[in-house]
Amino acid sequence: MLSAPSRICSAFLLTGCWLVASVTSFAQSKATFPWGLYFGGQANYLTAHQHAALFRFRLLRNFDSDYNALAGNQLQRAQIQLGYEWLLTQRWSGGIAEKAVFDPYGFRTFHSAAFLRHTGHIGSVQFRKRALFEHLARNQQQPGSAQIRIRADLDRTFTIGRFALRPRLAYEIQFDLSFEKKTEIERQEDRTVDHGYLRVELAVDLSERLSVVPYYLKRTDFIFAAEQYDANGNILVPKGPRNLIFPTVGLDVRYTFSGKAAGATRALTTFEGFQD
Repeated sequence: MLSAPSRICSAFLLTGCWLVASVTSFAQSKATFPWGLYFGGQANYLTAHQHAALFRFRLLRNFDSDYNALAGNQLQRAQIQLGYEWLLTQRWSGGIAEKAVFDPYGFRTFHSAAFLRHTGHIGSVQFRKRALFEHLARNQQQPGSAQIRIRADLDRTFTIGRFALRPRLAYEIQFDLSFEKKTEIERQEDRTVDHGYLRVELAVDLSERLSVVPYYLKRTDFIFAAEQYDANGNILVPKGPRNLIFPTVGLDVRYTFSGKAAGATRALTTFEGFQD
């Protein structure tokens, strides 16, 4: 159970996420892109002290074949990730992760991340908060960049027979950091938040070690768009804030190995930092 100060901080965080989501979702125009389908596999290794190592892969295929230009026009994106998370206290954990993302036409991006997470409860609902800093390095003639991501998760576990069901609602906001100096006009056109991620999932624990997780993920890019015209010179999209929406559905399969005296894995507070 959260203490009084923790309850106040949690209430402020939830309210802040709701306000940011409400404000940034309002724009002069929106554009929704074709749906995508994610499939992922994740292997965790739990040490005797309940620290955790992770390996995962994810494949993205778009329902619009024009977006699939990877692996013989079968995939839109592929990524692999390695990570390690330390359980610092009963409520606090932190970790590092390395991720390689492969996009069409030879584009590759390498993500180096460090994060800190707090796990608490609001009544019978588990409440996780995570702050992550990530550096991005590319193999093309593009400057490096970084991003800060703040995420809040709410979930609760229900037991039905020998299975455990864990519905989760999560929202994350992302701030992009550029290492290049921006002009005054570019600074004025910056949105407060650069990206938002809404995730709804249902984890089904088939055993203490094996889980399947279907989910819905909506990524929103908050940009400042230039004017767009039709063939006759009429304005189709006015200059100003514009939200680009990328909806996806997905399925993760996760398996956890454990060392000696590692204990059960169902109630772990770890691994959630990688599930975005």
